[in-house]
Amino acid sequence: MRKEILIIFLFLTSCISSAKTDIVLRGELKEVYSKKSQPYKKVLVKWINYPYKDFHKFNYLEKSSEDIKPVEVDEKSYLKFKSKIINEFKESGLYDEENGSGTVKILLTSYGRWTTKELLSTYLVDTAYIFLLPSALEVNYIIKVKAEKEDKNINFEKQGQVKTTFFFLFLPVSLFSSFSGSEKTVLDNLIYQTISELKKY
Repeated sequence: MRKEILIIFLFLTSCISSAKTDIVLRGELKEVYSKKSQPYKKVLVKWINYPYKDFHKFNYLEKSSEDIKPVEVDEKSYLKFKSKIINEFKESGLYDEENGSGTVKILLTSYGRWTTKELLSTYLVDTAYIFLLPSALEVNYIIKVKAEKEDKNINFEKQGQVKTTFFFLFLPVSLFSSFSGSEKTVLDNLIYQTISELKKY
C-alpha cells in the first residue's frame, strides 16, 4: 500500500519534458563525420536568452518586443554548450586551430528558458491558469550559423523546442524534472544538424 501511495505521489509531483527537433541518427552522423572537409580556424560561440520572466509577459501582451532584452545565459550552461561544439567540430574535422582557415560564428538564442526561481516568482503568481492542470511551458531555440571561408559565405539556421508539462501545483520545486535532459537532446541535435549542413559545402 505504501509503495502504491509513493508511486502516485511521485507521478503527481513530477513533470515531463519532451524535445522537438530534427534528430540526426547515429548512422547518419557517422557518415557525415567520415566526409573529408577543409577545417575552420576559428569557431565563435554565443548563447543569449530571453528570460521567462520577461518573455511570458510579451506573450500575454504585458510587454512589447522593444521592452524585452536578451541576456547571456549562465556561465556553466554556456561553457558546456561551447565545449560540446568545439569537441564535435574537432571530431568531425571541421575545426583545426593550426591548419584551418576561415571562421564559423554560431549564435544560439533561447526564448523563455526558465529557472526554478523564475517559476516560483512568476508562473505560480502571475498565471492563474496554473490551477488548470496539467499545464505546459515551451522553450524555443534557434541556432544561427554564419561561416566564412575563402570565397564562400554560408548562412543558415536550425530550430528546436522543449515542452515541459507540469502535473502538480508545486512542480517547480520537484526534483524529478526532465527539462535539462530534453534541453541536452535539443542542443546536441542542433549541433549535429549544424555540422551536417556545413559538411555540404
